[in-house]
Amino acid sequence: MRRLLLGLFHATEAWRVPEEEVDLLRRDFPDVEVTRTHSKEELEEKVRETEILFSWAPGNALVARGTRLRWIHAPAAGVGTFITPAVRERGIVLTNSRGVHAVPIAEHTMGMLVALARQLDRAIQDQIQNRLDRERWWVGSGRPQELHGRTLGLFGYGAIGREIARRALAFGMRVIAVRRNPLSAPAWEPDLLRALGLPAEEPRIEGVLGPSELGSMLGESDAVVVAAALTPETEGIFDAAAFRQMRRGAWFVNVARGKIVRERDLAAALREGQVGGAALDVFETEPLPRESELYNVRNVILTPHISGGSTGFWPRAMRLFRENLRRDGAGLPLLNRVDLERGY
Repeated sequence: MRRLLLGLFHATEAWRVPEEEVDLLRRDFPDVEVTRTHSKEELEEKVRETEILFSWAPGNALVARGTRLRWIHAPAAGVGTFITPAVRERGIVLTNSRGVHAVPIAEHTMGMLVALARQLDRAIQDQIQNRLDRERWWVGSGRPQELHGRTLGLFGYGAIGREIARRALAFGMRVIAVRRNPLSAPAWEPDLLRALGLPAEEPRIEGVLGPSELGSMLGESDAVVVAAALTPETEGIFDAAAFRQMRRGAWFVNVARGKIVRERDLAAALREGQVGGAALDVFETEPLPRESELYNVRNVILTPHISGGSTGFWPRAMRLFRENLRRDGAGLPLLNRVDLERGY
């Protein structure tokens, strides 16, 4: 009998696996002994006997303690903290939940783009101040804009970028993307798309560029969205030089990782009008420090790393994990296996 350990406890309700999902695991996999933990101490005690671990970042000491561990599944897409020396040394299989957040993050992104184009942050401020002055909306740069006919540049074109593109096309936008390897189209496993509830049909974007063509993408785009993984190559890539390459007045959205962007450079570009507006869900330091200058810059919408959260998270995450558990039992390759060298 396979032994599965769930280390998905959390102080916040949204990040605790629902009991009904645990019941479904036990019902659908009678050949798996499912153990759910509710504390760090319990996790440390039970990991010694388990071979499959589904947990928030366990840390090297816990992995080293689990001498029988052969497979770890992460509930998020980012797995930097999961790739510990013990994982590398023992060659433990690591899978992630790439694609689980694609739908909510894509919807969040389009919401932010609409808010920037329609200047909804100004409208909310007017409402708070009990002042709805219609005339100020028809003067100069205060006039609302449209997404239709504009170019969206995606930095990163995985599952999240794919779903952002699909929705942007529905708004009548032109979409171009930069990805690590532009010559090979992403090969989406049909079982993965089914588990995630994502369409098999690819969005018809205009072009996919390589990293060396980032400047070209920035110069063409009316809006730039960061949806890439944090790697040594992407860390800090959006700096003062990158913002200077953007079309003046373009919008900037980051729903990936905060360390991909140099916040001080972004704040300066916003103040100078080089960047026309920004929506940030992630930051170099989280939570965003109270002294951050981003709080005092105009035309910025800040959200506290919640773009991937939704009531659909656990059903989608658990469908993916159940598919992998089925594959593991059948001796089939696992979905979303992480390359430990690349980090994703």
